[in-house]
Amino acid sequence: MSIEIFVDANFSGGSSGPFNQDSSFVGDFWNDKISSIKVLFGTWEFFEDANFQGRSFRLTPGEYAFVGNEWNDIISSFKQVEQGTPSGSSGGGMAQEILNAHNSYRSQVGVSPLTWSNTLASDAQEWANYLSSNRKFEHSRQRREQGENLWMGTSRRFSFTQMVGSWGNEKQHFVNGTFPNVSNTGNWADVGHYTQMVWRNTTQVGCAVVDGGDGNARLVCRYSPSGNFTGQSVF
Repeated sequence: MSIEIFVDANFSGGSSGPFNQDSSFVGDFWNDKISSIKVLFGTWEFFEDANFQGRSFRLTPGEYAFVGNEWNDIISSFKQVEQGTPSGSSGGGMAQEILNAHNSYRSQVGVSPLTWSNTLASDAQEWANYLSSNRKFEHSRQRREQGENLWMGTSRRFSFTQMVGSWGNEKQHFVNGTFPNVSNTGNWADVGHYTQMVWRNTTQVGCAVVDGGDGNARLVCRYSPSGNFTGQSVF
């Protein structure tokens, strides 16, 4: 079993049972009726139209009690886009690629690797859905206990490694000091994505990406514990 879909939020109102293959059309009963999803294996992409057309978003292994207002009762087809490892592991496909990219930068400065959090990924998915639906690009004012990095670019043009790499490129301006005195430009925001990625006290990351109707993909990564605290060193 790789995926299970439900009529209502919180995994209620009727279940599809196990799905192990792509569905170019979910059928008349399920069309525009899906509210919650369990992904046990791999990375899956969900589309608003049949035949994998229209806007889409991706989910990595985890339990998603509500797909969000943007996607509630709108899904018509879905397919597996990456093989992966079961839910509860470090994640597969998109999750593993993003995790590897983060940990590559962390290894360069000698801090412990991050682990993947399905809870953080679910929170990131909710915000990514909101940004895509409203064609916005701004940080959330909720869940301030979590760190957050955002990226936006043309859909289907960038790998997940390249997305994370745009944050890693800020390293060129980084100065190893006490936050916020960590940039040779004099503005910590010029390195803030990078410092969050390598912040020594951060242990977990979870991310989500959504391809929007405006032709842009939006990546949201959430971190716990959050970084970029005034008066602390980065690593």
